[in-house]
Amino acid sequence: MPRVAKEKSKHEKPRPTKSKLKSKKAKVENTETNTKDDKFSFDEEIVIGLKRIDEPKVVNKKTKKSKKKVKTTKKQEKIKSNSKTKNIDDDDSGVIIKSKYMRNYEEEEEENRQNNKKGNKKNKVSPKNVKREPKKLTKKQEMARRKRKRVLRVIKYLTLLAIIIGGIVYTLLSPIFNIKNIEVYGNSKISSDTIISLSGLSINQNIFSFWTSDIKDAIKQNAYIDKVQISRKIPDKIEISVQERVATYMLTLGNAYVYINNQGYILEITSKKLAVPVIIGYNTPAEEIVEGNRLNETDLEKLNDVLKIMEAASSGDNKLAELITQIDISDKNNYILDISSEKKKIYLGDVSDLSTKILWINKILKDEEKNEGTIYLNVNLNVEEPYFREKVKV
Repeated sequence: MPRVAKEKSKHEKPRPTKSKLKSKKAKVENTETNTKDDKFSFDEEIVIGLKRIDEPKVVNKKTKKSKKKVKTTKKQEKIKSNSKTKNIDDDDSGVIIKSKYMRNYEEEEEENRQNNKKGNKKNKVSPKNVKREPKKLTKKQEMARRKRKRVLRVIKYLTLLAIIIGGIVYTLLSPIFNIKNIEVYGNSKISSDTIISLSGLSINQNIFSFWTSDIKDAIKQNAYIDKVQISRKIPDKIEISVQERVATYMLTLGNAYVYINNQGYILEITSKKLAVPVIIGYNTPAEEIVEGNRLNETDLEKLNDVLKIMEAASSGDNKLAELITQIDISDKNNYILDISSEKKKIYLGDVSDLSTKILWINKILKDEEKNEGTIYLNVNLNVEEPYFREKVKV
């Protein structure tokens, strides 16, 4: 019975021929070799078309609010465009495979998101640390603030100064600075023990426990002391340097003698007579003649004339000053000198033209060496010559 060919149903697909099967097989082999060459693996590549289950994300409310749009750089945009255009391949099954460029872009984008999250956490500032702008003060408040600042500054400095001074005082009053030695210099008339006694200083006394001005005044109570210098030698020595007055003339006060110096200071009242000229005819009252006092102004002026006379009498080779034993100053216009060794009295007149008068005195003394008498120089030397009058013997 002859075979009847079945009618092809409309819905039945035509069977592929052998040539088609071979070409399809070759195509599959080519795709496999291409994938082998590219070393495709599901671990390294992402296959689009397969449903991917992502891990659940934990959303933080605080960070969600602070999310910001991530700005993409030019480099990232370029990678993104390249991945969309060039690096997507299709196979026959309709599966689209993402390239490595796309994956790198997504990883970089994810990394930027994480960094932005960390940055938001770091930049988040608590309200306590927020710096508040100071309120503007009025002029009155500003002045009060400045005044309070000045007062506090003054109190701080005064406190510091008080602490420093207290430390210095405590150190200076320690036993290290107690006096162990007192030395006196420049004295000849007054003994060292007398000067130390007058000073009031004592051994083991603190070297800073007195004022030098008080010590000077105490030592100057002695009329012979003219100047005093006190020196502290750290840590335990005191030096007292004095300058004494020297008695150059004497006054007569009853049966006593009053020593005075060239400045008219009364140094001592004693019965002992010195080898110095005696001044008589002074005007200072007896009650004012006290050790340490000075002659009155009238007598001080006359004393100044006496000093001029004595200076002229001792100038050059003259030794007349050594021969004068007494000077009468009762009349300023006519001073009277007494030379007891020559038994002669000289009426000098005033202190004018002293050098000429001294020459006349030396000449007359030489001419009338053995005669007792009086020399008169209280004349006008331009008109008259000085003369000598011998004493009449009875």
